[in-house]
Amino acid sequence: MTNLSLLLEPSILSEVFLQGLVRGSMYALMGAGLSLIFGILGVANFAHGALFMMGAYVMVSVSVMLGLPFVVGIAAAAAVLFLAGMIIERGLIATLRKRAGRDWLLDSFVLTIGLSVLLENLALILFGSRRRGITQMIFGDVAIGDISISYERLMILGIATLVVFLLWAFIKFTNTGKAIRATAQHPEAAQTLGIDISRVYTYAFGLGAALAGLSGALLISIYPAYPSVGLQPIVKGLAVVILGGLGYVPGAIAAGLLLGVIEAYAIFFMSAGWQNVLTAVLVVLILILRPSGLFVAAKGERP
Repeated sequence: MTNLSLLLEPSILSEVFLQGLVRGSMYALMGAGLSLIFGILGVANFAHGALFMMGAYVMVSVSVMLGLPFVVGIAAAAAVLFLAGMIIERGLIATLRKRAGRDWLLDSFVLTIGLSVLLENLALILFGSRRRGITQMIFGDVAIGDISISYERLMILGIATLVVFLLWAFIKFTNTGKAIRATAQHPEAAQTLGIDISRVYTYAFGLGAALAGLSGALLISIYPAYPSVGLQPIVKGLAVVILGGLGYVPGAIAAGLLLGVIEAYAIFFMSAGWQNVLTAVLVVLILILRPSGLFVAAKGERP
């Protein structure tokens, strides 16, 4: 059997596909959080990678330092980052929106970049530069036919899928979710109908931050906690937002999964590093050929 025919074995290709879905689930969560914030507030949150980093440190603190189950660490990361996101929006973004006038959106870009630098340096002071992580949250592998995948990767994919479903159900069916959709489509009309859009902004930013924190906690064995760990996730998240359509959450989820699979096959057939080249090429092509995004909804449909 030649090397090429070995590479094209269905079982091997299927295993790579599953690995790509695991990678893509992180991209989907990061992209969904960024898209939610951008779709509601219009803010490109460049501090999203720092929020990913905070989630990783919460996971380490709860599951390693305190010795609690990893499920508790994942839940704690989501909860802490949800609160942190609401505090950031209420204390910084909302204040800027009130005082900066028409230029507040431009100023918010600078604000989130500065916040990212601040959070990274704060983590450096508190935890140092040493990488802290978990070797594996769950040990062992499972065989599905000829495909072998670790329990941990299946757990990551399962939790990410559940979170995406719950996010969709929350936005689609709950009163707060309907308020978020109304605010995204037309803030002035939503306010006229009695919706407290400032509260919607706070909840949306908190949810976006929670998704970033959840990603950092779920991927602690792949991306150990250190101050600049969020750099690659934020780059991938921004790429997913562009591919899926600015501010369109379902598009970001689909684009994240697609990008993860493409990168997994790029690493498999070429070598590590080429996936970043392909991502950059895809982003450039989409910006030129379809700037609205691959999965953009009908005009005005957000998030």
